[in-house]
Amino acid sequence: MTMKPSRRLALTAAVSTVLFAAPTTLLAAGFYIQEQGVSGLGRAYAGEAAIASDASTIYFNPAGMTRLERNEVQAGVHLLIPNAEVNQRNTQIPGRDSGNPYDPTPVPNLYWAEQYSDRVWLGFGLSAPFGLKNEYNDDFFARYDSLESDLRVLNLQPSIAFDLTDRISIGGGLDLQYADATLRSATPDPTGPNPDTDGEFELEGDNWDVGFNIGMLFDLTDNTRLGIHYRDGISHTLQGTATATLSTNDPNRAVVGDTVVQGGQAELKLPDIASIGIRHRFNDRWTGLAQYTWFNWSNFDEIRIELATGDQVLEQNYRNSYALAVGAEYEMNPRWTLRGGIQYDQTPTQTDGRSTRTPDGDRTWFSFGASYASSDRLTFDLGYSYIHIESEDLDITRSFNGTDINMQGTTKGHVHVLSAAMRYHF
Repeated sequence: MTMKPSRRLALTAAVSTVLFAAPTTLLAAGFYIQEQGVSGLGRAYAGEAAIASDASTIYFNPAGMTRLERNEVQAGVHLLIPNAEVNQRNTQIPGRDSGNPYDPTPVPNLYWAEQYSDRVWLGFGLSAPFGLKNEYNDDFFARYDSLESDLRVLNLQPSIAFDLTDRISIGGGLDLQYADATLRSATPDPTGPNPDTDGEFELEGDNWDVGFNIGMLFDLTDNTRLGIHYRDGISHTLQGTATATLSTNDPNRAVVGDTVVQGGQAELKLPDIASIGIRHRFNDRWTGLAQYTWFNWSNFDEIRIELATGDQVLEQNYRNSYALAVGAEYEMNPRWTLRGGIQYDQTPTQTDGRSTRTPDGDRTWFSFGASYASSDRLTFDLGYSYIHIESEDLDITRSFNGTDINMQGTTKGHVHVLSAAMRYHF
């Protein structure tokens, strides 16, 4: 059906500029979820590409399946308890500071690994490696940047691993990935910003796509192991709808009604991730671990949004980032293993690109955990992390019908993570 000129004008004026801004604020940082294994959380994911201590190696390096002592099924859950504050600074917009926009969120994982032959292992992983959910009050001072963000990425990973030699293994898998996103923000009244008369926009979209990951393990000596892993950054084209609720005093309201709805699509580019890890056994009880991980966040060179009213291309300002982790494990006795670790996780966001959708800063992890083997077949893992997020500045400008609205503020936060898993050996 052909869109009438009046509806096309209203959609362009009330939806387009806001819609085109919204995905850029989602695609910043802070929505990669490292919490994909409970034992790994306890050591701040130090040496995760090399240690291969349980079936969660399917996510971090599937080549590690060849180093498992027995077949294993593992189910785990991580409770993420984020807290953030976004406070205004030099902002002449009616509104208030944020309060905490997050709720506690569970992140589950499931892994299965089984030996197929002397040199071949098969595995499957179910995980949620990317996600974000926050919601601000309707009178939030930066409401023209965001009111609600909800991103969920589900990853299905069939995997295989081979022993090339007694000391070298290779493994890989497909990433069958589903992404679903909902973004909501306010639009200003033509007479001026006012939370009582603002309009609103919402974008919803989803998509299935496929990527891959591959890794290798090298036993350099009987006590030292090196692991490398690469995960392809999948690009999702989110197909969905954009809905604009026009502000009370918008002159287009009388022509088209309260809302305008149109189909559209937007790209969600996830980063390539490359890791190198090392594990060294100092003696029968102590093991040291370290890991370096690189994130190709510069995938976000541009965001292209396609609507019937025309395409929009937004340049981005993301930089590649890295994480560095060190940790250790102590085997107290045949039933109990204790672990701890520290990680520095650099944010890819910068002041002129940072958004209230992902109010992010450099992160420092402090982690500890334990495993208890209750029998030859059943093991329980527990982990805890405290993640400190550095305070950062926000300087956000959004344009509406030729008028720029600038929102300045500061953000800081922290996250508590509580994790538990059960492993069954067969």
